[in-house]
Amino acid sequence: MNQLRVFLVIGIALIFASSLKAQYIIEQIEYGIPINYELLPEGTDFDAPFEEAKFFLNLPESKLKASAYNEDEEIEIQKSTIYISGDNFAVESQTKEDGKITVISNYNKGMLYYVLWSQKKVYEMSKKDMEDIQAEAYTAVKKMMEQLPPEMRQQARLAMEEKKDPHESNQHLISTGKTMTKYGHKCKQYMIEGDNEVMIIWASDDRIGLAKKAKAVSEKLSKIFPSMDEEKKDEWELVSGKIPIEVRTYQMNPMAGARIEIQAITKINETKPPAKKFIPPGEADGFTKSSFKEMMNQMMQGKGDY
Repeated sequence: MNQLRVFLVIGIALIFASSLKAQYIIEQIEYGIPINYELLPEGTDFDAPFEEAKFFLNLPESKLKASAYNEDEEIEIQKSTIYISGDNFAVESQTKEDGKITVISNYNKGMLYYVLWSQKKVYEMSKKDMEDIQAEAYTAVKKMMEQLPPEMRQQARLAMEEKKDPHESNQHLISTGKTMTKYGHKCKQYMIEGDNEVMIIWASDDRIGLAKKAKAVSEKLSKIFPSMDEEKKDEWELVSGKIPIEVRTYQMNPMAGARIEIQAITKINETKPPAKKFIPPGEADGFTKSSFKEMMNQMMQGKGDY
């Protein structure tokens, strides 16, 4: 499993944290669809940047999928279920590559557990682990800077100082006025244009207080597990006070080509999850434990299959 996937899973867990009385079971899917340019009407010529992205982002999902399947493209759908009960939450995901993975948070202990069921391993992350990972990342960047020639070092330093939040300074949230029912929720469409991507968010009104609770406890948890990219905003912050039911992002990769990444909340149940969902398996279940920091070191060294 690659490093990005690990942080995505943990990111989902942190985003969906809730308050003491909240009890939910939330189902979510994520997948990517490669762009098939045969979908463009003959003679189409886009005059402005991102017009191509907007065209594909607004195509029906069925049409995007059908065109990908016609080109024998594989679409892998990652399904996740988020269990929330008070300050406790767990995220279960299932993929073809990694099998079943669970992230469990115990807020009172200040611990996160990362469970690899196929390998019968539980990785634990404490506040100190996060601090150590951040310190090592800072040291690595500093060492890299010291090895650069003076002129390149100055350029790199200026680039880091000038780094801005793309969601805040270079992206603009626009309400398109379009409405649509997505997964049983009446949604409004919002569009965000940035330097390197275009995003469409279908957001519903928050009638159950989920967005407000998610924001409050996400801030609470960030004091224990601060992000290594604190500036970046997610879709919940971009449509503050609403629930981002479906998010489509148009991405351009020079090597792999354009694709649309889709994330959707397919179901929200206000119900009490089973208590066992918040308890990591132990030795009695045949599992071994080690630190999250150890797992990250193994991943960086290319050891094991994570």
